Amino acid sequence: MILRLLQLLVILLLPSIATAQSLNIAVTQETQSNGSAAFSLADGVAVELESQKVRFMNSGNTAHFSEIGISPDRSVVSLLDNTQGKAEVTLLNARGDTLNRYTSIALGSNDPSLSVYPTDAGHVLLRNNIMNFTFHDQAGEIGTNISNGSQTDQGETISELVMNPGQETMIIYTSKIKKGDELGSKAQLISADKQLQRIYQRDDRYIKDLRVTNDGNLVTILTAAEGTSDQVVVLDKYGNEINTVTAEEELIGANASADGEHLTLFSDNRIRVYNLLNGENIGSTSLQQPVFMANYFSDDQILLILSGNYSAASGELNNMEVKAVDLNRRDIVSEPFSNALLFHEAFTPEINRVSANHYQLRGANKELNISVSF
Repeated sequence: MILRLLQLLVILLLPSIATAQSLNIAVTQETQSNGSAAFSLADGVAVELESQKVRFMNSGNTAHFSEIGISPDRSVVSLLDNTQGKAEVTLLNARGDTLNRYTSIALGSNDPSLSVYPTDAGHVLLRNNIMNFTFHDQAGEIGTNISNGSQTDQGETISELVMNPGQETMIIYTSKIKKGDELGSKAQLISADKQLQRIYQRDDRYIKDLRVTNDGNLVTILTAAEGTSDQVVVLDKYGNEINTVTAEEELIGANASADGEHLTLFSDNRIRVYNLLNGENIGSTSLQQPVFMANYFSDDQILLILSGNYSAASGELNNMEVKAVDLNRRDIVSEPFSNALLFHEAFTPEINRVSANHYQLRGANKELNISVSF
């Protein structure tokens, strides 16, 4: 009789056990009304970005620009124009009110490298002439000028700037430097006194991607060379090498976890998570769809993956699916998202952990709350 009751209890519980595993996706309240060209700034307000025009949706203020930059906390918008051969910089707050406007350095015509990087405090770093960076303080006064040139007569790519949200770690890197028959690269740390400190240089490998963790403590450099496997070099913020991991596939991205102890590598269709210190592969998974981004959250032991068909030309991600892999239980749960997402180069896409098994995708026109249950 008791055995019969236990069997009946198991049968009754089976539906709840089967449905305990779930993944829920919901558009955040602040971005539900955003159209394809609308992106959220600080304080829940939004801007529309179309071609070289910005419109602040709450105030209706509009402005035109050659280049636009958004501060890491999204509280400052910087607009750059070439006005009669001079750089004109305009700083606005998230509501479109002008904070400052000033004229800066001389600019060449049709400079493809023009870019502007504002900080949360209203400082500005301006890039021009492929490799030059000029610092401006809050008042717009010109400070240190840095040249990241490689002194090669065979050509080099435009120097890129990467920094963590708090701007404690700022890296300038040149992804490709032509030297003879090979492609090299370099990365340099901007010190507190605005000097360049070389932290990576190779004459035979180029940089595919470089990222800095949110706390600024780790730098991941994804490198490649013809006829060899991709490699990921992990450095601390002072340039000391922690580890180098050789990939088994051609990679499109790599990032270190928030705890500084794990490394996620992903190719078009495969994701692997490594112990950062000893290089041990602690878990992996494969997808049929192309991977867009992936990150491992060690507090939850969950690998979160966004996949879909992404067009770099339009910034549109279609046929999106979110997959969560519990590396402890070796369980997988996935959920499709029916709407297309739009991305803009002024906004960095990222997945942040909000609380246990709860995450948020930021940097798209519609930002997503993602919750996972195993």
